[in-house]
Amino acid sequence: MMKVYGSRISYYTGKLEMYLRYRAIPYELLPTVGNERKLLDGAGVVQMPVVELDDGRWLTDSTPILAWLDAQQDGAPIYPADPVLRFAALLIEDYADEWLWRPSMHYRWSYLQSREYASSVLADELLSHMWLPRWFKKRLLIRRQLGGFVRGDGVSDATWDHVEGGVLRAFACLESILAQRRFVLGDAPSIADFGLMGPMFRHLAQDPTPSEVMRQRAPGVYAWVARMWNTRASRGAPRFVSQLDQPIGELLVEACETHLVQLRENASAYARGVKRYDQVIQGCQYRAVPTSRYRVWCLEELRREWSELEPAAREELRRHLPQEEASVLWHDSLPKPSDYDPERRAPFNRGINVFGKGVPG
Repeated sequence: MMKVYGSRISYYTGKLEMYLRYRAIPYELLPTVGNERKLLDGAGVVQMPVVELDDGRWLTDSTPILAWLDAQQDGAPIYPADPVLRFAALLIEDYADEWLWRPSMHYRWSYLQSREYASSVLADELLSHMWLPRWFKKRLLIRRQLGGFVRGDGVSDATWDHVEGGVLRAFACLESILAQRRFVLGDAPSIADFGLMGPMFRHLAQDPTPSEVMRQRAPGVYAWVARMWNTRASRGAPRFVSQLDQPIGELLVEACETHLVQLRENASAYARGVKRYDQVIQGCQYRAVPTSRYRVWCLEELRREWSELEPAAREELRRHLPQEEASVLWHDSLPKPSDYDPERRAPFNRGINVFGKGVPG
């Protein structure tokens, strides 16, 4: 039985757990706190999730973990065979991982009811070994998360409405998609669904404040989250859509206008060697957001996937992507490579955090 180090309210742990349940892969969930030395020695990083296999190997980073696990399965893969659908699904996954992270953390820690819930769970789950009053543990957690992952990640009075608007636009896109089919691309989950489970499952559908928004504004999304948790892989091949349709296209536009612009600006900041940078997303000015080497690698991976497409597939995708924002996928070169995982060993490489030592500093 594999060991998954994470938390029962963790963004990326939830994404991985959703997949493990889908494939009926047994696992044991263990806390990261108290196992830090083991994780550093085995995976090179303390983050959620980290996986320890029975044979002693370590895996890190949910995206390559899912790709490796899926390649080991006998059943139909969660990655579409059609190259256009595959790329669209990978872009949606990356958008869910790296853009919807900000509003998910905002909804969890900016609102009293949600942060009371999250800090209580994490204090009991991760800090039970500390001989401190429970209220003080909660205060430590709130100060770290609200200061680092919300205010320290560009959420301010000036960006508040745009941050929350991004969730509402994602909900609207998914409502349109799920009005036509059970999952994002067809009658079975794809990597797009599992990627979206990061923000949608353990944060937006579970935390008190955003879950109420989801129930009121996007009941189809709320039902889909529960459907994902209860779905098991079947023996037959999934029936995915034959081509990108308008609802998927609208979600791709949102991903390009937000996530790809952030990846472009982050890569530029990384090349300049600055720790923080300003960016304009859909007309909204974000100031002093943290530069991420890991996200340079995310862009490199998307660009690599794009470069491997046949010309006809690229042309079909470009019909659905906003040219200015998406051009970072096919522009000549990035200003500076990440030099992360040059041997392409992920998820068995030595991992790095999205932000430096873990929290935007």
